[in-house]
Amino acid sequence: MIIGVISDTHRNRGAVDRAFQFFQEKGAKLVFCLGDVCQDVRDRDIEYDMEVVCVAGNMDFSSPFPTQRVHEVDGIRFLLTHGHTFAVHYSHRHLIEEAKQNQCQVALYGHTHVPFNAQEHGILMLNPGSASEPRGGSKAAVAIIDTRTGKAEAQVFWLEDIKV
Repeated sequence: MIIGVISDTHRNRGAVDRAFQFFQEKGAKLVFCLGDVCQDVRDRDIEYDMEVVCVAGNMDFSSPFPTQRVHEVDGIRFLLTHGHTFAVHYSHRHLIEEAKQNQCQVALYGHTHVPFNAQEHGILMLNPGSASEPRGGSKAAVAIIDTRTGKAEAQVFWLEDIKV
């Protein structure tokens, strides 16, 4: 399955529209929203015919979404979180421990607004960056995960480079 991953949209509807058009072009049927602000993507599932799975971030006030969840796709277990409860600004250690405790092969997080895509201690760690407020010299970004080979393969894309 092709999965779109978006985080930290912070009320930028234009960035959300661009991201969802890109996800649709790539054939995504599922989108993981990693928080801050979930409300931006809540109704996109109907408009774009994609399932949207959200977790709440530290700025998602009164959100009905949990701060973390496990979601399985094609036999691959994903830990979804915004990351603020795991101190991801400083280390991935707590997030890796949580992923392993939940038997997840992939840990997805946001919060830092900086893209990250690497294997650490046997866990694929993916932060798509921020779709609207990039930090750390990065650009506005989203990610795509492909599970069709039986393993999760992720790639980060700069929104400004996307032709939709």
